[in-house]
Formats: sequence, C-alpha cells, structure tokens
Amino acid sequence: MNKNTPIALIEYNTTYHAMEKIDKEYNIDYAPLSFINAKKNRSLNEVKVLNEWFKSRGIPSWRKDLERLLERLNITSPDELLTKAFALSLSDQYWIKEKDSHIEWKDINFFMNDFEYKGYLAASLSSINKTEKISLHSPNNTTDGMLQKGWIIENGKRILVKGTYAPSRQEPINEWLASTIGKRLGFDYCNYTVEISDNKIISKCENFVHENEEIITAKDIFSSEQKNNNVSDLEHYINLLEKHEVPNARENVENMLILDYIMMNDDRHLRNFGVIRNVDTLKWVKTTPIFDTGESMQCRKLTSEINFLDGEGKFFTNTERKFSTYLREIKEIERIPYQKLNRVQEEYKQMLIDTQKYTEITEERTEKLVQGLALRIALLGKQIEKAKHRLMRNQEKIYLNIKW
Repeated sequence: MNKNTPIALIEYNTTYHAMEKIDKEYNIDYAPLSFINAKKNRSLNEVKVLNEWFKSRGIPSWRKDLERLLERLNITSPDELLTKAFALSLSDQYWIKEKDSHIEWKDINFFMNDFEYKGYLAASLSSINKTEKISLHSPNNTTDGMLQKGWIIENGKRILVKGTYAPSRQEPINEWLASTIGKRLGFDYCNYTVEISDNKIISKCENFVHENEEIITAKDIFSSEQKNNNVSDLEHYINLLEKHEVPNARENVENMLILDYIMMNDDRHLRNFGVIRNVDTLKWVKTTPIFDTGESMQCRKLTSEINFLDGEGKFFTNTERKFSTYLREIKEIERIPYQKLNRVQEEYKQMLIDTQKYTEITEERTEKLVQGLALRIALLGKQIEKAKHRLMRNQEKIYLNIKW
C-alpha cells in the first residue's frame, strides 16, 4: 500500500523475510520509483528490485552496536523488523497488510498516531536491562543508516535522534554546523540541534516529511532515465528534476554541494539527498532540505591525519571526487554571500569546547578543526571573488562593444 492506494498483491515468506512473488499489480504509478524503473528495464528482476527497496528501508547489518540492539529487542536479525508495525515508516507512506484485512492507513500511520519509543531509543543509544520488554510497534523498525538512531515524539512533533559512530563523536556537532552554515547562507536545510542524553552527545531534528509525502532518493531519480554520455552526472540529475518542474532545483542542489565543499563531507551518497513527492498527486514538490552531513569535518581521521587543504567526497557516481573540483560545477557561484560566514568558526569553537566532556575531541583537535573550517571558508571566498572579477570583466567588454 501507498497510504490509501493499493500497489500490489505479494507473497511474503516470513521465514526468509522476503517477497517471493508478485501476484497482481494495481496502481504502479504510486509504487516506489525504483520499482517503476525496474519495469522499464527488462534486464532487472522486479521481485528482486522490490526486495532490495524494502530491505533498504530497514536497519542495515552495519549499524553500530547492532548485536547489542538485536539482543535487547529479542530478535536475531534486523530483517525480522521489516514487517513489524505494518512496515510503516516516517520517511514515506508505504505499508503492508494481509489480503483480507480491513485496517486503514489513518488508524495506524505514525505521522498521525502515537507510538512507544523510550525503550527502543534507550536500547539504541544507551544501557538498558536486556530483559526489559520493548515495543516493536514503532517507526524505528525502518530507520536506515549506520548511526544509532530513533524516532521520538516531542510536543506532538516527530523528532529524529541520532548518536555517533566515529571515535571522535563529532557527528552531532557536524550536523549542527551544517545547520548553522545553511542558515547563514540562506540554504534550504534541515535544522539540527545538539543535546546531551544519558551523558551521550546526540543530534535532534524535526521530520521534514509530512503525512502525504515521501522521499525519493537521488539514486532512484538518477536511474529513472538513461544518461547521455555528453552530459555530466550533475546536469543529468538537474535535468530530471527540472523535467518534473521541481522549484529551484539547480540552486538547491548546488547549495548542497557548496556546503559539502566547505565541510568536506565525504558521505553524500545517492541516498542522502533527493526530492519530496506528494503521494496523493504524485507531484515532485521540492528538493529535500540538506540533511545527513554528520560524516564531515574529518571526523573519522586521527588528529594527526587531519588535512583541510583537500580530500575526496562522493559526487554522484564518482565516489572519489576531489573537493577542489566541486566548485567548477557551480553555474553562478558569485551569488553565494560567503561574507555571512564571518566568525562562524568562533561559534564552532565554542560548541566544541562546550561539548568536550562528551566527545573525544582534544584541545589540539579543536584547534585543527577550527582552523580547518576557517581555511575552507577562505578557499570558497577566493573562488567566489575570482568569479565576480570574471563577471565584471565580461560586463565591461559588453559595454565597450555596445559603446563602440
């Protein structure tokens, strides 16, 4: 099901936790885009693709401290969670039910209905008695990614809480920094805050997906049409967004790349951005705000290895793209008001100091990180000023030609 719309009648094997057969198809336009893509490509097995999509919504095998979490949930595999709570998520409106069931989406979805989360979150982030019973009627069964995380409810809002993975425990601070930079530059961003919970540093953000929306990942969008060899990955992606009339597509995607350039985010894989689709109208409403920038600012490197001069990040299909080449892809980089980042490194330093008790960030590392941020902003400013000068020269040439 996609909200109230049936998509397919399937046979699901509860032993192997996989779909075995598609008996009947109904409203395929409402299906996940990856499945729609598979139907266009005869070389792909539709059942296999549907299973890959379904499992990608769940907790991955590489989740930090996964064995501890599974033990406390009293299950042996994260695949067991896939069908719990009707496979409901807070990132889309897909769910499953038995063929003759009369259950309705409005009565069970987690956008509108409350759920238990305290036990699940404690099991994910901190210590908890393994004999304590934890409710599996929760959207936390469908939280992908390697970071420990969980959905909670605060003042009626769905809030995502994320822990750490890197030894430095920098990720929550990196999310806060991305929000701070995004706010100053006027980017569309997901706002993250840093908090301390049970003596652990965490980040929190409000869900940006609403009860009639879903995230379509860049991975599925990129594969929805064959790319022309004469077109770059970035232009191919933007062309697809513009074809669907996504507002400010180029500007928003470029802004994300600029933020990744500043923070040297090396984990902008194709599932870490995309568009929001209205599941009722099927319209691609907007690009996703910038989110999931935790794996940046050299967080996985030892202090002695930190280098902010250059590095490599994920840039569409190129997973080892030099950051120094990112800005070449930006059409009008002179539009970025980089001066608004003045003294942001001081805010960053204060955050690092204030949270030092809960991280593994030494004074030496703090200084390297602050200096590194200042360097990245300076490098950005240099390229923007060069672009401005080129633009002025071109305008002067046009003026002289007209005058002559």
